[in-house]
Amino acid sequence: MDDEQAASIPLLAVLDKRARQNVLRQAHTLQYAPGDAVVREGDPASRLYIIVSGRARVEQSGAGNVATLGPGQFFGELGLIEQHGRTASVVADTELECLALSAWEFKATLREHPEMAVPMLEAIIARLHRKEHHGS
Repeated sequence: MDDEQAASIPLLAVLDKRARQNVLRQAHTLQYAPGDAVVREGDPASRLYIIVSGRARVEQSGAGNVATLGPGQFFGELGLIEQHGRTASVVADTELECLALSAWEFKATLREHPEMAVPMLEAIIARLHRKEHHGS
């Protein structure tokens, strides 16, 4: 992923070019085939994931499919912030490419660049509103 692509991702767009390049150097690129579980509900949280390409579905026990995620969206931040297990499973719907930041890298980047909290909070609030209005 180049800087121009990274700048189109809301979570990374708030960073200057140098900071984005640092995040890209620290991130690991992971590929998943359709049907692969990226994370499983209840597992320990160890990474933040940013979708580069493809689509994934978010599933919760008892609720089924609760959301679909696509390029530029991220997941895994709640488990890292709260230091608890995954609250949902995320499964690749299509070929899926993600950038993954370890918990340590994510927290260090957030401390150094607190402006990343704004798009993160916006996404969390949007998820809460969807859950309240759609009951899922």
